[in-house]
Amino acid sequence: MVFTRKAAGLRLGRMMAGLPPVNKGIVLLLAALLLVAGLSAHIEKRENQPSDFPHPRMTIYVVPTITDEKILPTSSIPDKYISDEIFIRACPGEYEPASFVVRALDDVSSLEAKATELIGESGSIPSSNIDIRVVKCWYQAGVEVWDITHKLLTPELLLKDDSLVKVEGEKNYLKLTTGEYIWISEVKSGTGQEIIPIEDLPVKDSSTLQAVNIPQGTNKQFWVTLKVPDGSPAGIYDGRIELRTSTESLGELQVELEVLPIELSEPCLTYSLYYQARLHPDWPDGSISSAIKSEGQMRAELEDMFNHGVTNPTVYDNPNETLSGKILTMRNEAGMGGQPLYYLSCDGCPPIDEVEQIIAFAQTYGIPEIYFYGIDEATGDVLESQRPAWEAVHEAGGKIFASGYRGGSSHVPQGQGNFELMGDIQDLLICAGEPSAEEAAKWHSVGHKIFCYANPQVGEEKPETYRRNYGLLLWQADYDGAMDFAYQFSYCNIWNDFDNKNYRDHVFAYPTVDGVIDTIQWEGWREGVDDVKYLTTLLELIEEAKTEGKDTSDAENWLADLKSADLMTKDLNAVRSQMISYILYFLEKKTSFNYESAST
Repeated sequence: MVFTRKAAGLRLGRMMAGLPPVNKGIVLLLAALLLVAGLSAHIEKRENQPSDFPHPRMTIYVVPTITDEKILPTSSIPDKYISDEIFIRACPGEYEPASFVVRALDDVSSLEAKATELIGESGSIPSSNIDIRVVKCWYQAGVEVWDITHKLLTPELLLKDDSLVKVEGEKNYLKLTTGEYIWISEVKSGTGQEIIPIEDLPVKDSSTLQAVNIPQGTNKQFWVTLKVPDGSPAGIYDGRIELRTSTESLGELQVELEVLPIELSEPCLTYSLYYQARLHPDWPDGSISSAIKSEGQMRAELEDMFNHGVTNPTVYDNPNETLSGKILTMRNEAGMGGQPLYYLSCDGCPPIDEVEQIIAFAQTYGIPEIYFYGIDEATGDVLESQRPAWEAVHEAGGKIFASGYRGGSSHVPQGQGNFELMGDIQDLLICAGEPSAEEAAKWHSVGHKIFCYANPQVGEEKPETYRRNYGLLLWQADYDGAMDFAYQFSYCNIWNDFDNKNYRDHVFAYPTVDGVIDTIQWEGWREGVDDVKYLTTLLELIEEAKTEGKDTSDAENWLADLKSADLMTKDLNAVRSQMISYILYFLEKKTSFNYESAST
């Protein structure tokens, strides 16, 4: 979490709010003493450093990250965000974002942003754990994934090389490894996917952050992702981000990290995505698309998903067992092993002899069970016609999952949803739209599961929406997980948002010749997963405390209120802060303040 310093009384008040009924007077006194000591050290630290902020050539803003409010080159940013200090609070092993904006008062050429290591009393965190990228604004075809008629400039890409995408005259141009720029916003009326050979679209981001130019009167947003190393001792770590050109220093931001004494649990929800990538013997070098990958591309994408909390993406069928074996090996190496496999073939469940072969083959890679996919989004007679095939899959030892709808939704009438027609035999519903606790109760009543997707589909540049809708909202509705569509799905050229007559490309991370380029909406998804990790940690500690006869009523009452609250209006940073307070209470390690937080 990223914080803004406020008045001491307000921060202490927030720390006390909702704490369990312990001796709050002692806690308040201790907190006040620690606060005074911390502020004194902070003032001394700032006084002993060069006073080079603000700089007359630019204004620096420390801004919220996980928000649907867009920062464009010409956006007016409130003065309350003017700052040269970033405060981050995170646990060992956690990725946490922060963001700042440089507004040029004069032309700024070749600006470099470089992080130092973070130093604490118990050790240090290397600068390599502080990843800085620029937030690239480019033109997209609309807002929703089916909106192809409302062209707008929007922030989305997280780049090391700001010049990789060039925007001129409301057109997007992509730089290839040859140095050539090609136009990637031509309006077309395509309908299918394009599998583009690597040599036809060799796109690759830089491995290091490149200098940027900021014209007078415009903004450039930077995105900072700090990875706290596993096993980092709790405490305060300090460092800075230096801003300079090749000839002069333009200023710096102070970075303060509070590492919490908390080992986060794995989330109580399953996080999956539709991932259609395949290896293909005719395409060993992969492609620039969502469909065909090289081994290097797929390995990078599996690692990217795992680092964003997706531990079990789907697997599509492949041309032969050799390639399938390579995929399962890479999944195991990425940390995705030992789980059920969500397996998709092209047209519903494969023949029964293939089902048996697939199950036997997967078991050799440590996969305990396989879910076979039914017909996508089937309704009515088509849905019911699958019953014999699904029964055969069960007899062979497999399970069934498929996307579909709840009865009474906008897609099917009341009484005609997946549960009413096939709930007795469908082991897992990937349910479209806003989650429903009533629907979840139906599936759980027969021992089956329900995941969420299409709320919204992947691809809308709305970090806060993905955090809310695929985080605590799923817990609130008693869902078992998420499987949104899709990590990548290219409607024609995945780098051109204007070349399909029906849909925008669905993308969390754009493919390159050897990896991916992440997006701001992808970072919002990760924060939603992290919210559930904090929640799971708290729930486990409550159960442990109850077995020891401790009073857990205050925390349980707070969670009960949260369960019924309107999460669309809740400050999720405040919610996480309160969870942290309860976790620290149950751990009996109240060494951290509950700072007044800005929206992350």
